Amino acid sequence: MKNFSIIVVLIFSFFFFVSCGSDDDEGDTTADTGDMATDTDTNTDTGTDTDTDTDTDTNTDTGTDTDTDTDTDTDTDTDTDTDTDTDTDTDTDTDTDTDTGDIDAGDCAVISLGAMKIDGSIDSYAYYSGTYQPGTGTAVTDEINFEIYSETTPGTYDLTEGYNASYSSCAQCIIVYEDIVYDNEGYFDGAGKYYYPDRGTMTVNSFSYDSGSLNVTLENVRLIQVTREYDSENDRFKSEPVENGACIVIQDTTVNI
Repeated sequence: MKNFSIIVVLIFSFFFFVSCGSDDDEGDTTADTGDMATDTDTNTDTGTDTDTDTDTDTNTDTGTDTDTDTDTDTDTDTDTDTDTDTDTDTDTDTDTDTDTGDIDAGDCAVISLGAMKIDGSIDSYAYYSGTYQPGTGTAVTDEINFEIYSETTPGTYDLTEGYNASYSSCAQCIIVYEDIVYDNEGYFDGAGKYYYPDRGTMTVNSFSYDSGSLNVTLENVRLIQVTREYDSENDRFKSEPVENGACIVIQDTTVNI
């Protein structure tokens, strides 16, 4: 309440002061010299723009490129081409006509022996004849002969050495008649060609003059073309090589008569 009384007193004092002031103004004769009031507006804008832009761009790009795309395209293309050259040369020379042991047949005809038979045998002589294939020459009739002389015993004999060097003195003889010619009575009248060995061996496995049995093995035997002329001194035919004559190779064989 005390405060309210003070306020009322102040209000009345204010009105009293105003009323007194009005009376003094009526007696003021002072000329109005204009508004001498100087505008001393001291409202200096000292305002500092403290509006500091604290907008900090915190949008930090922390994006890490996690593209870990690794090229795993591994070339697993393995060359499995196992193509092995199985082209085996099976071209075997089956031409048995040239299988003559150690002899190079060359231009010689190669023959194999056919059936053979005994034609006669006495105390110191045995005579055998037979055929061979393929035939040589032009005529159908060809023949091969074995002639065994002297005291032939089992063993191996060179058909071209010593007494066997010539048909006129041989003890283990082989002779071939090509293109045989017969007379009107059917007897032997010669041949187109004759052949006698120039190499090879005859192994006598067994032989008997009494029975005429003969078992021989022929190896590397080649016969060349020869002449056949009668040798009156030895009462036998002799042979001489024919220059540039033909030749025959006998396949290695064993003959049992």
